[in-house]
Amino acid sequence: MIRTVILLLAFATLSPAWVESVEFPWNSFPKHLWARELAWLKNIGIHHVSLPAASDPAQLADLIRTLRRLDMEADLEGPIPDSLQTQTKAHGGPLTDRLPRTAARISALGPDALTHSRRLLTSGVPALIWTDVEETLNASGHHAGAVNFAGDESPATVPLRRNAQLSGYWGETLASLTEVPVIQPLPGLLIRQFVSPKGLSFVSILNTTAKPWTGDVKLKRSTIPNVTVLAHDSAWLPVNVPLAAGPLCKDCTAFATTNHLVYATAELTDMEYENGILALEFSAPSPGEVVLQLSREPAGPLVAGGKPADIDWDDKTQQVRLPIPQGAAVGHHVRIGLAIEAPDATAFFNSARVLLIGETNHLTAEFSSEAIAQRSRLRTTPELSFTQDPTKQPLEFVYNIKVPDTAIHGDHADLSIEADGARMSHARPQILRPVTLRFPDGIAVRLASNSVLALSPSIVPVNQRTGRDFTVSIRNNAPEIRSYKLEMKAEGLEFSPARMDLTVGASATREVSFRVFPAGAVAGLHSGEARLSGAATAIEPVRFVVIPQTGAIAYSADGFSFLESTKTRASFIPGHWLEFISKDNGQTAIPPGGNVFTAGAIETRGDTLVIGQKTLRLQDLEQLAPRPKK
Repeated sequence: MIRTVILLLAFATLSPAWVESVEFPWNSFPKHLWARELAWLKNIGIHHVSLPAASDPAQLADLIRTLRRLDMEADLEGPIPDSLQTQTKAHGGPLTDRLPRTAARISALGPDALTHSRRLLTSGVPALIWTDVEETLNASGHHAGAVNFAGDESPATVPLRRNAQLSGYWGETLASLTEVPVIQPLPGLLIRQFVSPKGLSFVSILNTTAKPWTGDVKLKRSTIPNVTVLAHDSAWLPVNVPLAAGPLCKDCTAFATTNHLVYATAELTDMEYENGILALEFSAPSPGEVVLQLSREPAGPLVAGGKPADIDWDDKTQQVRLPIPQGAAVGHHVRIGLAIEAPDATAFFNSARVLLIGETNHLTAEFSSEAIAQRSRLRTTPELSFTQDPTKQPLEFVYNIKVPDTAIHGDHADLSIEADGARMSHARPQILRPVTLRFPDGIAVRLASNSVLALSPSIVPVNQRTGRDFTVSIRNNAPEIRSYKLEMKAEGLEFSPARMDLTVGASATREVSFRVFPAGAVAGLHSGEARLSGAATAIEPVRFVVIPQTGAIAYSADGFSFLESTKTRASFIPGHWLEFISKDNGQTAIPPGGNVFTAGAIETRGDTLVIGQKTLRLQDLEQLAPRPKK
């Protein structure tokens, strides 16, 4: 009994400080990928990161500026340098106090990451710090993560995504909940219920067995029927959630005080009411159902997982039963929408999928009446400058939204149209650069069987005598067709054509080819750029490594060392020989992860690598490399 009371007090005391954080290993992660990964974390619901101690305050300052532009927070695992004191919360910056010592660390690669994190949350930990989310590379070698350098997610990100959704939905409410006994303990299941004084609650179920479980969950005053929890999985099921405006039901001002969500057999991660439609989002590893108590029969229809579905309305109980499809998206995410009643007034964005950085974007919206249009206003997060103008169409306005150059590519903006104190429509367009350039022929170093790291700026190998063809990939992120002029330049090199005119479709990618001629350029690295002009401007740096027709060239870039000829390329980091690639077939003789090699700094000298006291030429590597199996 005493132990139960202690747990309850701990939960009630610590839950307001619940923080879902991800360890972001900035000092062993490529700098050019920082913004992309931080934007991804924010997009899945992570708004706080934990940073290793500042080994390089200047580099850390760059990272802090990126976090600030994304409106994210961070704590530093060590003292905050004097130069960064102005970036603390006390001065309006993103750096918070260090998370409590009782914060729990969880590896995203752990086989029980989901169930372990749920145990901790219901025991009152103030914060969870997820580790091993990002792949890393430093002096001690390569370390796998749930997300690799290419941005590809492994299944290990699912627990993180699901926890981030729960944190965003329940975080503000947990402080008001305390644990009550569950009548029916079941073998292999850990069932706990947390209830507020007004009856709002959720039921936490942990299935610690190797088999899925399906059955009824009997609570003190009700029963949740036909619940399924997969093997080694967890579910937080909502019970008696009011359909009232607040953190658990956004803009739900049109419902009677008695209207509520009775229960759901999948995790509820969002609920909102807009233009007469009640939308609910779930994490549903398996199909389920949600039951709503309403004052009158809903108008319908129901759209579940993007498809029309039937509803089951009971006149006697005034309850509607809605199916929840199994979530097919990452994290088992699925959305359902039920039309409750035809709204008196409406406003809709016609299309708001993307906002382009550095441009004035024109988004149109339609209104049900002139009066509503005149009383409406646009709200944006982050705050963006805009103007509003009528169009030639009746009851239609265009919002001219300017996105600053400092915005982060891959971030999202939240836009909402409000009138008479209520939100009428919202959109979440992605913020993107107008156009991006990429070099598919650039060198990418294989670090493991499922991981490669593309060099940045790209390095394209070129034969000193014959030159080569190479590809430039142009991604037009604008929602309309655009025309450009593309020009290539590099020191000591010539290109054919030197420039070209091209057109790229709306939100589409086009690849074009150039030929590069060394024109007597010496062997080694040559800096260049691709310069795009026209409907948008962009400059993308690129490097070309000129390789002699006979012999080899040694060079270093981005922490790697290379020894390369027209037929083979060897790649090294200190202590590891990573690749020995045959250019004829693209195969490497080195096993995934590389071979341990002579430790120490690597120096490049002409056609040799000097590692410690050892000097290596290409012919030496050919003798050392294992022969690939047939």
